[in-house]
Amino acid sequence: MDFGRLNTGERISSVSAILLFTFMFLDWFSVKGSNNSNLLFLIESTRPAESAWEALSYIPFVFLVTVGVTLVVSALRLMPEAQLPVRTNAMVAILGIASALLILFRIVDPPTFEAEGLITYETTVLFPTFLALSAAVGIAFGGFWATREEGLSQAPLSSSPY
Repeated sequence: MDFGRLNTGERISSVSAILLFTFMFLDWFSVKGSNNSNLLFLIESTRPAESAWEALSYIPFVFLVTVGVTLVVSALRLMPEAQLPVRTNAMVAILGIASALLILFRIVDPPTFEAEGLITYETTVLFPTFLALSAAVGIAFGGFWATREEGLSQAPLSSSPY
């Protein structure tokens, strides 16, 4: 395969997609429980930190589609006889934006975990969540960059005004 066939935007989005997939397996949220009763002692419990696969319900599947589409578009670009329209990179950019917005939503509003009678669970966002956000932004940026590069390479040469 000739990796030189990939433009800069496609390389950025492909690397970012691989990173996003990797970050999905790291711990995104830590959970700490505390007792709310009027007892004289405080009971605290902790649960193991949870990854994106464990803590989020449907959002990891959106990430998986984003990663898959990004890597398929790059793989098709590597095929010598493939002629892809500009829209494929725009689709990568849109999926990257959607993934970044979903991650940003979960940073602002972390998922809630089951609350027992007297115990309240407090969720803390961990550093890999921010790494995943940067990878999703990288997918979107790479998709936009590739769309721009493709648009410039397919534009007809205009005559000089001079």
